[in-house]
Amino acid sequence: MTIRAIGKMRHTAKHALVLGGVFAISLATGITAFAQSGTFTLTGSLNTARRDHTATLLQNGEVLVAGGTDVSNNLTTALASAELYNPTTGKWTLTDSMFDARTAFTATLLANGEVLVAGGSNEVDCLDRAELYNPATGHWRLTGSMNQPRCSHSATLLPNGEVLVAGGTEVDPFQSGTLATSELYNPATGTWQSTGSLNVSRANAAAELENGQVLLAAGYNITNQIETILASAELYNPSTGRWSLTASMSKGIFSPAPALLTNNDVLIANAAQFYNPATAAWVNTGALPRTAENPIRASLLNTGNVLASGTVCSYSGCGHVPTETCFLYITATNSWSLAGRMNQSRVGHTSTLLPSGKVLVAGGWTRGLGTPIVVLSSAELYTP
Repeated sequence: MTIRAIGKMRHTAKHALVLGGVFAISLATGITAFAQSGTFTLTGSLNTARRDHTATLLQNGEVLVAGGTDVSNNLTTALASAELYNPTTGKWTLTDSMFDARTAFTATLLANGEVLVAGGSNEVDCLDRAELYNPATGHWRLTGSMNQPRCSHSATLLPNGEVLVAGGTEVDPFQSGTLATSELYNPATGTWQSTGSLNVSRANAAAELENGQVLLAAGYNITNQIETILASAELYNPSTGRWSLTASMSKGIFSPAPALLTNNDVLIANAAQFYNPATAAWVNTGALPRTAENPIRASLLNTGNVLASGTVCSYSGCGHVPTETCFLYITATNSWSLAGRMNQSRVGHTSTLLPSGKVLVAGGWTRGLGTPIVVLSSAELYTP
């Protein structure tokens, strides 16, 4: 088995994005096409086609893309290569490769500007090794290894500068199940220390900070070779090192798309719900326009709204192939609209907010009806 990586009404009106009220009905598909906002334009292509990689905005404004997988001759290959996107030139340049090829891993920007990469799968085993990228030198160096191998886990930078890693799988999850353990990385010492265990073992969960605590929501659990899509959520308290259950979502999500909103609510875009830490409750958003299945990537914009991308078609006869469709969550009205369409249909990509307010969408995969998967090297910019 290939292991997969992987607002609410009180927002002020200044965060609202004014949209036209025009809509039309497509007679060919019966899909309602709402007024769209924003445009996508192609930018420089990656040097290496990749999917399920990571993208990290560096302190100098460049974007570090690392790892992921490519497909050749029907074989999936984990990648060790890394490259940098320069928003000024719109070009990608190769930088040093990681020590380990990996996918289903995490990349976290530390307070000192370095990037911590941890765990993941080399398509054979899950890894415990971690390494650091130094943007000043363009080199990677190994740091302390985690207490156990992990794939499809979460990683969150805490206010004290440590990194909390939680859950995931240790090997093929159908052989060993999912993990409930969590641990902390200390950048000062380069070491890992175990902390409290999750109440529910899970992988692919969404992790976001809210009011100093970490919210871990949804994902999947495998016990005795039975997979369960999770709706449960829990909170990590850095002061006590413990996890406590909080309200569950109204439905389970295998691979949630989180975004931390400007008021500390946590939006799960593909569940159309947000978590309100003040009330410890989940609140429904307006319904997503039903043109495609729910998106798997979410990026908070400088406007306070959220761009959601990465959908597959869901109407009859479409074959569940990736689409170009993107959505915009409007915080002031707690509603959704269609955003501009990407130039390339894709899922398994990254979506990174740049200092300019644009969003860099890079890589991923696509396929047509009845055709093989194609891993992408193309990238594009969304302008709100």
